[in-house]
Amino acid sequence: MSLKRHQSYFRLTHRFTRDLRRGDFGSLAADLFSLDNGAIIGLEYRFGITSALHAGVHRSMLSRTIEFFGKYDAWKQERGRPVSVSILAAVEGLDNFQDNYQPGIAGTLSRIISDGRIALYATPAFVWNTRAAEFLEGHDDHDHDIPGGEVDEHTHHEHTAMLGVGGRFRIRPTFYVSAEVTPRIAGHDPGRATWAIAAEKKTGSGGHTLSLALTNSFGTTLGQIARGGSDHDIYLGFNITRRF
Repeated sequence: MSLKRHQSYFRLTHRFTRDLRRGDFGSLAADLFSLDNGAIIGLEYRFGITSALHAGVHRSMLSRTIEFFGKYDAWKQERGRPVSVSILAAVEGLDNFQDNYQPGIAGTLSRIISDGRIALYATPAFVWNTRAAEFLEGHDDHDHDIPGGEVDEHTHHEHTAMLGVGGRFRIRPTFYVSAEVTPRIAGHDPGRATWAIAAEKKTGSGGHTLSLALTNSFGTTLGQIARGGSDHDIYLGFNITRRF
């Protein structure tokens, strides 16, 4: 989301921990489709230093991860420029930024077409030291580190290159459907590529957005996404964002 100079952005991410594929319909309904379970929550604040340069911090309950990041909007789509380009640099650490530091860099190419009805995104990224942080304290039910389980063919690699692709489609003036997937293309790549689909509702001014999502991962930072998602689980979650 773009910001003007000295504008702020707050995001709350919420992922319920029950696998929606576990149990029959009756048990899921009794559990209010996972709402009665615990959740992995993330909080993010971003500030526009200028209209093109942003800085922010994200804190996730998953392994008590803190990520610091900066984002630069190199150029925006306009006549003679068919795409917008943004560059993001980040570093995150587990246990409240005390352990397993993971620097990362990403670039996003985006294009708006059909008078804003469709937005397409591609985000190549590279994250260092993903293998060193591959334990996650049992939150996300990955099975690639279980003794006696299947050994990942790239387990000796230390870093991860990946490519996120996604799209957002406007159904109504303030209602959207979005989807994304982030396959790893080189390096350490345990588990399955993370994916998500979501329905989004914005206020008329665009200041608030509520997104209801299905995903195979609790990851909300570059390092968490690089470590992959579940091979079989599906989780319900939501995001709330506020620009002010």
